[in-house]
Amino acid sequence: MRLNIVKKFSLLSLICLSVPICARADSERSVEETRSTLVGVMEALVQKGVLTEEQAKQIVATAQAKTEAAEKEKAAKELAEKDAVRVTYVPENVKAEIKEQVASEIKPSVVKEVVTQAKNEKWGIPAALPDWISNLTVYGDVRVRAENADYAEDNAENVYLNFDAVNSAGGVGKAGDAALLNVSQDRFRIVNRLRVGLSADLGNSFVADLRLTGGTGRNVNSTNQTLGSYNARGGVNVDKAAVIWDYISPSINKELEIRLGRFGNPYVTASELVWDNDLTFEGISATYAVDIFGQKVNKMERSVYMTLGAMPLQEVELSKRDKWLYGVQAGTEIPFSDSSLFKMSGAYFQYKNIVGIKNTADGHLMDYTSAKLLQKGNSVFDIEYETGSEIYALASDFRLINASAILDVPFISNKRAVLSADFVRNIGYKPMDVFQRTKDPDDKTKSIDGYDLSLTVGDASLKELGKWRASFGYRYIERNSVLDAFTDSDFRLGGTDSKGYQISYELGLSKKTNIKARLMSASEIMKQPLAIDVYQLDLNSSF
Repeated sequence: MRLNIVKKFSLLSLICLSVPICARADSERSVEETRSTLVGVMEALVQKGVLTEEQAKQIVATAQAKTEAAEKEKAAKELAEKDAVRVTYVPENVKAEIKEQVASEIKPSVVKEVVTQAKNEKWGIPAALPDWISNLTVYGDVRVRAENADYAEDNAENVYLNFDAVNSAGGVGKAGDAALLNVSQDRFRIVNRLRVGLSADLGNSFVADLRLTGGTGRNVNSTNQTLGSYNARGGVNVDKAAVIWDYISPSINKELEIRLGRFGNPYVTASELVWDNDLTFEGISATYAVDIFGQKVNKMERSVYMTLGAMPLQEVELSKRDKWLYGVQAGTEIPFSDSSLFKMSGAYFQYKNIVGIKNTADGHLMDYTSAKLLQKGNSVFDIEYETGSEIYALASDFRLINASAILDVPFISNKRAVLSADFVRNIGYKPMDVFQRTKDPDDKTKSIDGYDLSLTVGDASLKELGKWRASFGYRYIERNSVLDAFTDSDFRLGGTDSKGYQISYELGLSKKTNIKARLMSASEIMKQPLAIDVYQLDLNSSF
């Protein structure tokens, strides 16, 4: 009987011990508290003789081990579920609504991000193409122009020679009807221009820039191909063929760009007063730029820069009098906090061996000194000794000082207003030297200055439908202020000794297409009357 009581008592004691141990999570009792309770019960049982001392110690140790194990398991579970979010049951209709909302709000941005990453990392095509193909960039543009030239009724007839035609034919009589410029017959034509270029990344900051274009090839100021020749195909000419080393410092605050071969105009321009926009140069040029304003936007902005150039114009095999053009330009671009930008530059251009030399009675050794390209305006003289085989050459030296400024400021409705000024003076002109060659009294007067003023208002970019830009400008370009061969070929159909205004309006049609309407009205400054109004409507596309 006593043994049964002991067993019942022991079982009851163990049950009592297990309750505080198992319920610890609810009551937040510590392991020490549980251990103290268990020890007290065991001591009572030992005193009653129910358990021996060794049995009591074993029971306490076993209970304590289980308690500590449970504590460790709970702590580990709490740590593993620390950041878990517990939600209650969500009905199916609520799930569907949430799914649609998340898909509509997140999917576009996620898809855009994934597509961008795929393009940058070239997913799906690694090693599918050779490296040289991935380093190529194709670019170009197509222009279709409708142009109408209206000549004033009082223009001087049989005065203006087509010097290019005369020099090519070897005399006025040999050139025939082509010896005279058209000064009276209005002309409407449609012209087409195609330019296709290829830029190749050669590594270590080297780039090859190649471009082919249409046009006659002889007219360096135009790449137009006149349509209306019984569908005859146009010619193809090399417009660019250059190797360029464009090094930008790791801190993106210094840039050195060196160009070799045939390349685009390296000089910053505010107008076409000195250089036609279609003109490309041959030779070598270098530009060093420093960013002192901390702009560092993509390719560095030219805060302060200097450009040097040496360009051969004509290489003569049997003479050391090759014709060259040397130039230096320095300028700055100053940004302001309101997104305004001010640009200014100063340049000096000098032509070497550009003046013609009169032939002697015994030959034509000096024919190479004739002008290989003339539009109209510059003072020229016949270098042939005998009459009937005229060849014309430039009578003046050209050493040009060119200064320009551009102010670009915000305008109403997110538009921009751009005011530009361009000035040039030929300090190489010597009136008496020129008069001795030409015997023209007008050449005793210094006609050596030129300027262009313009205001443009509208959108900075035309890459969206409805974007627009309008401009008004006035140009005054005296007879010997610049080399007439390289100035704008559209204003009064090319050349110098011109003054007048131009108005244009541009409208964006798409990301890569726009139209432009332009009127240029100009007349002579000092020579015989020659006024021409030129209307142009262009459809421009680029790729």
